[in-house]
Amino acid sequence: MSVRSAMQHVELDEVVAAPAVVADPPARRRGAWWAVAGIAAAVVAALVVTQSVLDARERAARQRLAATPGVVRPIDPDIGVLWRPDPTEQAVLLQGIDTGPAMVGLAVAADGSQAFVGLDPRTGEQRFSTPLLGPDAVRARSLDRSAAGTCLPVPVDAGPPTQAACLVSDGFVQYGDEGVETRKPATTTRVVVLDTGDGRVVADTAAPGATALAVLPGLAVVSVPDAAVTGRDLRTGAVRWTYGPPSPGADRRSFAGETRLFAVDGVVAVAVPGWTAALLSPSGAVLRASAPGDADVVVDPVSRRLALLSSTGSGALRSTLVQRGRHDVDLPGGLLPLTVDDGSVPGLVLTSDVSLRAWDSVTGERRWTADVVASVNAMVLRGRVYLSTQAGVVALDGRTGEVAWRGATTEGNVPGFVVTDGEHLVVADQPVVGGPRSELVALGLDDGTAAWRVPFPDGLRSSVAVGHLLLGWGDDGRLVVLG
Repeated sequence: MSVRSAMQHVELDEVVAAPAVVADPPARRRGAWWAVAGIAAAVVAALVVTQSVLDARERAARQRLAATPGVVRPIDPDIGVLWRPDPTEQAVLLQGIDTGPAMVGLAVAADGSQAFVGLDPRTGEQRFSTPLLGPDAVRARSLDRSAAGTCLPVPVDAGPPTQAACLVSDGFVQYGDEGVETRKPATTTRVVVLDTGDGRVVADTAAPGATALAVLPGLAVVSVPDAAVTGRDLRTGAVRWTYGPPSPGADRRSFAGETRLFAVDGVVAVAVPGWTAALLSPSGAVLRASAPGDADVVVDPVSRRLALLSSTGSGALRSTLVQRGRHDVDLPGGLLPLTVDDGSVPGLVLTSDVSLRAWDSVTGERRWTADVVASVNAMVLRGRVYLSTQAGVVALDGRTGEVAWRGATTEGNVPGFVVTDGEHLVVADQPVVGGPRSELVALGLDDGTAAWRVPFPDGLRSSVAVGHLLLGWGDDGRLVVLG
């Protein structure tokens, strides 16, 4: 039997390869991946931290600037009248003692009584009132109740003052319709130290006949006309020392004013304007003897500088800058006080006459001269000097004196007091006399471009900064608080 063999057709399907098994990456490569991810996360975290630090620094810088004396609260184009001080409240504001929560000072009420008053700067609401003298019918008939006595902050190392010292007197000067001066002699004069937070009396001592006051830590300095200047313990009133300024004599008395007192940077200045000026230490020692002549004192309370003023034989003015622990610096021209100084140009001192000159406060070396003349005020902010001139606002580089920009006013107008809220310069564009309504203009700090321009509320004429408040006033001399 034979075996049948035959070929059979067989179709073979395409062989599909099994999926490859992907091996785990080596441990070294897995580590590199996580390292890259870690680096990216660290970079992001660092950027976040850096931005947070920058934001914190910016906030801190704004807070420091907002706390700088003379920098007002934010101003916008919707500015209006927050409240209208009466003569009593106006006297408190003009004394300029800003504690933050309140403006404090001595006030004379309609019945002639006097009190130490604290006012909410935003609303005018009275926070406290401490009676100091009872009603006075003669004082009540005076035409000017805003002319209260003197209240000064007791110096502190940092922050707002916690105490104020007030020279409280029942004597006053009354001016008639034609400017005739009538003096009511004082029968009682005291130095009262009060807490600026609640008006509580801390000390109350007699100072018979005193008409002027200066305050250093622990020391009240008072002067009595045609008598002596005395340094007294601020708490007890005990006399520590006495100084007698040279008398101008009968032939010069009409040319000399009453004794004025200033205290700054640990020294006391005693000036009889037009006659003599001297400097004393807190212990009463004479640091700079008076030289009778055409002399006076100017104080820059913002930068805490004091200068003795004198005239040369040709009539030119000179300023002798006096600083504790340093040599005197003699400068030509009159010291120009600053209304704001953020410390961005250290050691800068300005004098002004026919030009503006900048000096080093330590060496007295001239830094620069600019062909501009300050007409109202000047300030130092973010490395620049900003000032008001008859032709408009000018911004100068604080280190070189080069003009950064000029901002002109409307033809026929002049700029008023330059104010800043830290974002803009705000200034009144005001007629010289009469004329149209004044406008309030906000200028950019960088280039002087007008960010906005609005008419003054209620026909006010100009504005000024007191503490951190922006005040406006009209031709009648009445003030309003703007915001």
